[in-house]
Amino acid sequence: MTEIKGHFEKGYWVLDKAPATPKIDENVIDKRFSDATKSVITSIDDVMKVTRDLVTTEEGKQYIEKTIRETQTQMQKSFDDMINHVKSEVDKQVKNLK
Repeated sequence: MTEIKGHFEKGYWVLDKAPATPKIDENVIDKRFSDATKSVITSIDDVMKVTRDLVTTEEGKQYIEKTIRETQTQMQKSFDDMINHVKSEVDKQVKNLK
């Protein structure tokens, strides 16, 4: 059995009207889409400019070299920490065996 949406009004069953769907202004959507597209294009242009500057300028090359050195230092520290941790665990196991 299907329930029909409605209500009583002055002793009569009155069907409820479906709420009107708001009309979407296509111009507003088109403008928002256009603005978003321009924003994406601007962002891509900015990334390309930074990339070009990183590769073609002395400052960019120095930045890349500095970043590589810092990354190497961090990797070395991480490996040293892992090795020290493993060594300490092995030493504990050896002590427990004695």
